[in-house]
Amino acid sequence: MNIKFEKQVEDNRGKIFFFSYGDKKFNIVETKQGFARGGHFHNFSSTHILLHGKIEVTEENLNNGVEQIKKISAPSIINVDKNIAHLFLAIDDSVFIEIFDGEYQAIDHPKYRKIVEELAS
Repeated sequence: MNIKFEKQVEDNRGKIFFFSYGDKKFNIVETKQGFARGGHFHNFSSTHILLHGKIEVTEENLNNGVEQIKKISAPSIINVDKNIAHLFLAIDDSVFIEIFDGEYQAIDHPKYRKIVEELAS
């Protein structure tokens, strides 16, 4: 089995490189300082390996509404459980690898997605 490069996308926030290895998917995500990623939740758990930079991670448990905010510096590992809305704000230019099983699907969390879109415009 080989690693397969799927695609690359780029916008003013930075670049994302999409890869697969069998059922495993991993994305290399670059985020420029002051921009945000996420603003959604998934029906699967994911792992994010922060390789470079510093980010502010905001998470909301959709089952009980509990929200937590933490600042994380590289190198670090961030595990996001399924159905946890998350927002990653780049305090510095940052790079992380996102790893998950199966096909990617994200459901927008309006409260967080609004922040992502406002910062991107």
